[in-house]
Amino acid sequence: MKPKTIDETIMKRLTTAHTNFSSSVNAQTRLKVIAESKPLIDAHKKCKEIWQALQVADYKKEGALNDAALGILMDKQGKNLMELLLVKNVEDILDLLDEDEDGFLNEDEQIMIFSTIKERMQMCSEELCKVHEYGLFKEIMKGIRLIEDDINTYQKIFRSRNQKKELSAYYEIGEQRLKKFLHDWDLKFEDFENDCQERMEKLQSIHTNQMQELNVELEKDTDIFKIKPKAIIKNLQIKERLIAVNERFGEAQIIRNELKQLEIQEQNRVENLILLEKDKQRSKLRNKQEKEIEFVMLKNRASYNKLLIQKEQERIKLDKQIKLHLNDITKSQNLASSLAEKLAKSRDELRRSKLKSKKVKVYLGEAKKLNIRGKSSEVLPRVMIAGNNSKVGVQSTIGASYGYRSVSPLKKSLHNITKFKIKSDYLNQDTPVNAPPDYLNNTSLSCKAGKIMQLYSKHNKPLPSISLLYDDKLILL
Repeated sequence: MKPKTIDETIMKRLTTAHTNFSSSVNAQTRLKVIAESKPLIDAHKKCKEIWQALQVADYKKEGALNDAALGILMDKQGKNLMELLLVKNVEDILDLLDEDEDGFLNEDEQIMIFSTIKERMQMCSEELCKVHEYGLFKEIMKGIRLIEDDINTYQKIFRSRNQKKELSAYYEIGEQRLKKFLHDWDLKFEDFENDCQERMEKLQSIHTNQMQELNVELEKDTDIFKIKPKAIIKNLQIKERLIAVNERFGEAQIIRNELKQLEIQEQNRVENLILLEKDKQRSKLRNKQEKEIEFVMLKNRASYNKLLIQKEQERIKLDKQIKLHLNDITKSQNLASSLAEKLAKSRDELRRSKLKSKKVKVYLGEAKKLNIRGKSSEVLPRVMIAGNNSKVGVQSTIGASYGYRSVSPLKKSLHNITKFKIKSDYLNQDTPVNAPPDYLNNTSLSCKAGKIMQLYSKHNKPLPSISLLYDDKLILL
């Protein structure tokens, strides 16, 4: 009888069910992994259908899906979501994907739908590789890379919409700032005109009082006008007295008659001179008042021109600020887009490469141990040693989730998915007053844009402290 070779002995032992060094996998485990992987083979096509349904559910392109929109999504793609994400209703979707627990799915959480599916496919591909189903493993990996390309496209679409909203919001903020600027300056000019008018009315009142006081003074005392009478009248009066003393009454009467006419003429002349002097003083006061009014008007005109120059300078400064901040927002958006695209194209592939390197390192370590131990042993013992150190069997992703308790078994995988930070908190006007803004997070790509938007947008007034409502004796104020 021909003796059996070592290779024949090994093959015979590998076919038995009692060996602990066989590379075959339990049939039940294999069927379980294959059954779980079957719905994921054409997952990239189903993801495109889910994306189309997302566009229908978010027909307003608001970037947030509420319960009603998620209900529409479940009506259209409930079967695919059940197969790919293991969710049965809207509550399951929110429990799985709503990280901020606000009851809505924002842009980042909508992208997580496809990232979670891809992560599940990645886990299933690793299990397929363990059970030696390389054909399915190849198809799953091909689908994973197709979904990664689609995710990059989807995040670009979401980011583009969000950036358009940011620019539109900033344009509105710029218009509001410009409108507020013009309104404030209209109020300034109105106040300036009121001040000028009030100043002019006050000056006119002073001038009226001055004219009244001058008229009273002129009417009360006429001795202020020193007007010398004509010398002929004085000579005739002396001559009349001299003739009357010598009892020459006829000649004295003639002189008296002549004096009466001269006195009347002199009286009229003096009165005319007094009127002229009064008019002269009034005219002098009036000229002085007109100069004061002209000085005030020139001063007002200079102040008005100064305000115009100041307004123009501040307008130019405001236009530069608006333009500069718009450029800053655009630069920040472009930087965020480029970094997000680079992240979408490299992170998952690098993560797979790192995982492959770790596995290769482990396998090389096992091979090194086998070579060291096999120097003094035969082929059969080496095979038995390798079988004893290797672990055969896989753990289903649908089963226990590494001790993590949640409604969805895929919840644990959310820690490994790629996140793009598309959502902008400063575009939401209904955030709580005590919620920290997104730009306070230094890792946010929209940090600078967030500061600008938060700086000039309207804020809700913070809630007052409850302690301010009571005094020291806890009595309500």
